[in-house]
Amino acid sequence: MSVKESAHAAIDDLPDGATLQDAADRLALLAALEKGRQAVREGRWKSQEEVEKLLPSWLGK
Repeated sequence: MSVKESAHAAIDDLPDGATLQDAADRLALLAALEKGRQAVREGRWKSQEEVEKLLPSWLGK
């Protein structure tokens, strides 16, 4: 599915009373998910174990 088709589908799935902000939020979510998928495809990810080890330094603990 192309980006344009994904965007159309996401907007079409919104309820009739959705706001422009709802649409923008949905598209932002789709963009963030795609960014994450691309990172995984490129090998830029960490296992849960690696994250658990790094988490204290990220939180300043």
